[in-house]
Amino acid sequence: MFKQITNLNGSEAYLIASLWIFMVFFAIVTIMLIRMNKDHIDYMKSLPFEDEKKPNSNDDINE
Repeated sequence: MFKQITNLNGSEAYLIASLWIFMVFFAIVTIMLIRMNKDHIDYMKSLPFEDEKKPNSNDDINE
């Protein structure tokens, strides 16, 4: 299996490079999520539920 990785014709190099880019991106996002402030996560989690309907909203036009 490792001999197949070292004997690249050209198109396989793009596949392996894209795999490495994906793995590095995934690792960076995982580390950022682990290190993220828990208060910020709770704040972002509750945002959709705190949005109240504003009195000058355009939602009342069709009613």
